[in-house]
Amino acid sequence: MIFFVLQSVLPKVAREYFLISMKRGVDHMKRLVLAILVVSSLAVAANAQTFRGAINGTVTDPSGALVPNAAVKATESATGIDHNTVTTSEGQFSFQDIPLGFYKVTVTASGFPVYTVDKVEVVAGTIYTLAVKLSLAQSTTTVEVSAAALTLDTTTQTQNMTIASDVVQDVPLNGRDFTQLVATAPGYGGYSVGGFGSLNGTRPNQMNWQIDGVDNNDFWHNIPAVNQGGVSGIAGVVLPIDSIEEFSSQTQSGAEAGRNAGGTVNLVTKSGGNTLHG
Repeated sequence: MIFFVLQSVLPKVAREYFLISMKRGVDHMKRLVLAILVVSSLAVAANAQTFRGAINGTVTDPSGALVPNAAVKATESATGIDHNTVTTSEGQFSFQDIPLGFYKVTVTASGFPVYTVDKVEVVAGTIYTLAVKLSLAQSTTTVEVSAAALTLDTTTQTQNMTIASDVVQDVPLNGRDFTQLVATAPGYGGYSVGGFGSLNGTRPNQMNWQIDGVDNNDFWHNIPAVNQGGVSGIAGVVLPIDSIEEFSSQTQSGAEAGRNAGGTVNLVTKSGGNTLHG
């Protein structure tokens, strides 16, 4: 409708200019969408820091050559749930943002025996790096390796401090307030109650508080929104300390966390398992 109106009103030169402008706008939009897709793919390949935990690594043969298209499976010890992937053309694999706990990682490649690494622990805010080197043997052989001697998190410079569940539950806290746990982080100084204080030498209240990777910041005071003292000092929303699996403090956060210069404090809430407890 607009095109026909312009065709009857505008002279020929103006119509041509209008059509060229529309074509340029469409081309610009196509380039923008392509750029977004490229950036998204690079973000996946970069193995960015995770709010839960992650396992990544590289699979090579005895000569050190990369092994592509190898099947990699990470099995949760608590639930028996399998996470599956295949290695890239560079022999790399990655399991991002998986639940905390212990895993058994199994690598299967054509022409090589099955390679199994047991007791791989996934910790909040940490990437566990596995360097898998396959061996030549009979196809029925299974090579089992303990994860205790393997390298932890060699893919990032993030400085991470994690408090395990049993310590979170047992440490004495005034009012069972999780925000006080930040006082145990290296480089913290100040009054820890309510999330106040300085982390990593920055100004007070320069911490990015998260729960399972979701924003937990009071935009006005720049302190944790949950457990914040409300009317008569009573918090409007209270997170029970018993619901926390791990408390993680990153004092040199990556760009994906952002927001505050001091660091990122993330709580990972508990998830279920196959064993009854309580």
